[in-house]
Amino acid sequence: MKVFLIVIAMVTGQGASETDLYVIEDPDFKQSQQCIQFVQSNTITLVQKAKSVYPERDVENIYCVSKDRLKVLISGAQA
Repeated sequence: MKVFLIVIAMVTGQGASETDLYVIEDPDFKQSQQCIQFVQSNTITLVQKAKSVYPERDVENIYCVSKDRLKVLISGAQA
């Protein structure tokens, strides 16, 4: 069974082309559409949460990503 998580891309610096990923594991979702609807309904709250954790960074985008795909993205980024 797939699990979808909210992933927030955070810009690492002014004008920087690099981003950090802030992963929100709770809540998680069984379907991508549930995740997308949650993000659309709670965008402001999610941005505020990300800014409270990383006050010096701006939010680039918010994604819904399967946990399996996220593992691949993270392992590829660390290689």
